[in-house]
Amino acid sequence: MKGALKTRSEERPQDVQNEKQNFSTVFLLVQLVVVLAAIGGYMLYAKRGHTDLQWWKTSVIYQIYPRSFKDSDGDGIGDLRGIISKLDYFQYLNIKAIWLSPFYTSPMKDFGYDISNHTDVDPIFGTLKDFDDLVKESHSRDIKVIIDFVPNHMSDQHPWFQESLKGTGKYRDYFLWSDGKSSFGMRKPPNNWLSYFGGSGWEWSKTRKQYFYHAFIKEQPDLNFRNPDVVEDINDVLRFWMERGVDGIRVDAIMKLFESENIFQDEPRSNRPDVPAFQYEYLTHIHTENLPEIGDVVRGWKKVMDEYEAKDGQSRFIVVELYDPPAIRNKYYDYGAMPFNFDLVEGLKADCGGNCFMEAISNEYDNLPAGEWPKFVLGNHDRKRVSKRFGVESVNVMNMLLLTLKGTPTTYYGEELGMEEIEVSFEETQDPWGINFGKERYTEFSRDPCRSPLQWDASSQSGFTSSSKPWLPVNPGYKTCNVQVQKKKKDSSLNIYKSLATLREAPAFQDPDVQFAVVNDNILSYVRGTANTGRYLVTMNLGHDSSTADYTNEPANAKSGRVVINTENFNEAKFNVGKSVSLSSLTLKPGQGLVLKL
Repeated sequence: MKGALKTRSEERPQDVQNEKQNFSTVFLLVQLVVVLAAIGGYMLYAKRGHTDLQWWKTSVIYQIYPRSFKDSDGDGIGDLRGIISKLDYFQYLNIKAIWLSPFYTSPMKDFGYDISNHTDVDPIFGTLKDFDDLVKESHSRDIKVIIDFVPNHMSDQHPWFQESLKGTGKYRDYFLWSDGKSSFGMRKPPNNWLSYFGGSGWEWSKTRKQYFYHAFIKEQPDLNFRNPDVVEDINDVLRFWMERGVDGIRVDAIMKLFESENIFQDEPRSNRPDVPAFQYEYLTHIHTENLPEIGDVVRGWKKVMDEYEAKDGQSRFIVVELYDPPAIRNKYYDYGAMPFNFDLVEGLKADCGGNCFMEAISNEYDNLPAGEWPKFVLGNHDRKRVSKRFGVESVNVMNMLLLTLKGTPTTYYGEELGMEEIEVSFEETQDPWGINFGKERYTEFSRDPCRSPLQWDASSQSGFTSSSKPWLPVNPGYKTCNVQVQKKKKDSSLNIYKSLATLREAPAFQDPDVQFAVVNDNILSYVRGTANTGRYLVTMNLGHDSSTADYTNEPANAKSGRVVINTENFNEAKFNVGKSVSLSSLTLKPGQGLVLKL
């Protein structure tokens, strides 16, 4: 089998060369080579005993922000039916798992993260039947469904909070309440804790005549997880969605789940320069972040999900959101969850090159607990897009990085197209985080620019909606940057992404080992795979200058390699897919990347 696979791989590039005038044929043949290699590789992989990898280790996870994905009813806001109508898009991209940001019933003060009913769908997005249909249709396409799970807080319109306002009965202590403290006859909050969105984390209730704590906006009171009834009721919410066929959860704001029992303790100054006293970063959050009690609650969720795995044999997935270094985030592996690694989102600037990227990646690998699996991400609904942080010209090479590293990659919607951010005036700003910082600073904090509607085609509103006014403006460059246009162009960001997502299923890219090769101020390169799975050299120029290097030494240990994928910004035919390239003196310009079969 191995010999046959090698012969087929050798013949295809000659076919490509003979048909180089026919670009569409070239593209189809290249895709066929990749798919055949992956299929053949899987057979080898099975022989090696690696068929037991859970689905979330082999899948690319694609984050959908429902408001901005696809509108099916013409109200200018994306919805569940819209997602269903585009499920074939994920098959085209070879995406095997989708993650839905909140779609629950909500007053939308924080666009769905202020939930007033955890077990229903907001009418803006559809109905529970729509959700059930989404799960059914996704599963029929072998696509897993992950949902946003928001346990830390809820809307002040939630029945639990409305009952808690009365100060009696079961829900009396479902939230953090305090009389506060008196100073010179004036009532004050019990401590100096700050809201993540700025200002005091305490709000006075005229109804109950006490303060309640909110880690985010005042319409999002925090639940009291020291109350066992809260723990069990949230477990029941999880069971509700497991019963509906959900495959995994992404846990929002996990680090805020507990606060110190003594709420009269102030948090110390961070002493960070140029941070005003009302801004969250003004304090060091020793009483309100990553408290050890979180572990038992997460283990409880894992136990609930294990109940369902025992019933049907399908593994369930928990990933948690926290922006912390390995020493903190890796504790969550012990709790039964995978933590997001945001090092490629938070720690890297536009001037970061090969050495800088290797340091960030090695920080994950070197600190990973034995037997655990890493998780990489380049962006999300709370952070600036890749095109904004690293430049439009770097989108393809950044996707190459994300999809060829070991670990589970998560792609934020639109990054496969290289979507750019929109400009939103303060008067049109929707995001409460931006609004809270006023006209002078809103652009520093508003998340609206990265949440614009997905660009489907060149028609009005880019095919996102039939409404004349979507909830956020469509990027004005949509006529040339959209799914329809890029599908037809073999060297588009979309089709490069598709090729990478397909290649990632080859056993060489499932293997746990990454061997760094040439690394300098510009170049990051590494070898994936073994002699049994096939070996690939991935090399990328992530810097700002051209770089020429010799790759023939270990770990590549080869004189040449065959181009499998390139970022298509090469003007030289010698780098065309299928070509054999000498590794003794390989030059890459900024933003260029190659995957070479050794």
